[in-house]
Amino acid sequence: MTWEQRKLGEFVKIISGDAPSTFISGSCIYVKVDDLNYSDRIQLSSSNLVNINPKAHLVNKGATIFPKRGAAIMTNKVRIMGKDGYLDTNMMALIPEEIDKNFLFTFIQKTGLYKIADTSTIPQINNKHIEPYMIQVPNDKEQECVGVVFEKIDKIITLHQ
Repeated sequence: MTWEQRKLGEFVKIISGDAPSTFISGSCIYVKVDDLNYSDRIQLSSSNLVNINPKAHLVNKGATIFPKRGAAIMTNKVRIMGKDGYLDTNMMALIPEEIDKNFLFTFIQKTGLYKIADTSTIPQINNKHIEPYMIQVPNDKEQECVGVVFEKIDKIITLHQ
């Protein structure tokens, strides 16, 4: 099948994290950049737990998350939220709306958003970089197949490490 070239912003909702001062201790994960060092594909935990805050952006399970500011961008640490939670201000989430979550994760991980980051001073990625970013997208069924294949490959690699 033919893959269609479209803007990434057409397929995702973009959310930035919230300041720690917005929260009090609780039982919901609050992911910081450092937490990405302790997971591979799925982000299930964090070093900080907070209460649900209706004024903050809750990031749902299945979103693709990554650092949006600083040198951590260049490490290409991309994860899928394994449960609903919140992100620190140095993090960003892509909420899949018209794209398979595993295909989105694979695309972001394999192409590396660090390539489109503004690196003039402190590296950063924001909406103006992501929304117009052109991607090749197959139909829904093929997206699902590609996502599943790479998910299985990642699991095999993790088992062999």
